[in-house]
Amino acid sequence: MDPDLVFIQALQRGEDEGLNELMARHKEAVFRFTLRYTQNKTDAADLTEETFVKVYFNAQKFQSKARVKTWIFTIAANLCRDRYRMKKRQPYISLNAIENTSDELSKHLSHKEPTSAQQAEFNEFTAAVEMGINKLPHKLKAPFVLSVLEKHSYIECASILNCSPKAIETRIYRARKLLRQWLNSHFQEASNHSFFF
Repeated sequence: MDPDLVFIQALQRGEDEGLNELMARHKEAVFRFTLRYTQNKTDAADLTEETFVKVYFNAQKFQSKARVKTWIFTIAANLCRDRYRMKKRQPYISLNAIENTSDELSKHLSHKEPTSAQQAEFNEFTAAVEMGINKLPHKLKAPFVLSVLEKHSYIECASILNCSPKAIETRIYRARKLLRQWLNSHFQEASNHSFFF
């Protein structure tokens, strides 16, 4: 049984404590997803807040054929998509929010204490990866962030994004391909930077 279902049912009965419990369980993960998607802490905080506002006001519409966590992430992904479309009309790129994009990125530095040259190279690569992710279309960006960065399974991503696991796999493949092309355009030896792409 879905452990979050009891909290949605509480919300459906008008018990606001249900929302507090859902936020305690999922707010951090939703914030992490929206931060990696938007690459902007202010936007991520706004989207996280908006996600749970929508959870509160739409609790009556929830149907238990989906897991509550999946439903919450679907709301967050849709809000990210809407924000992406709005930002596309008014482009903005933040270069300060891809902290710990992937455990694999940290392997880029082979020494525990990197030289200043290594740190500069790492920072440049991280910024290029961030910009590359930011330029992905929503259809590729959402599954990439959910699966590759946030470690959701293809099945979970498929439920959140309302498509098949095979479609998720294909979109992640295409996202990785575009990111490689992006890196190749910024680094002459990008092929040496295999990481998680």
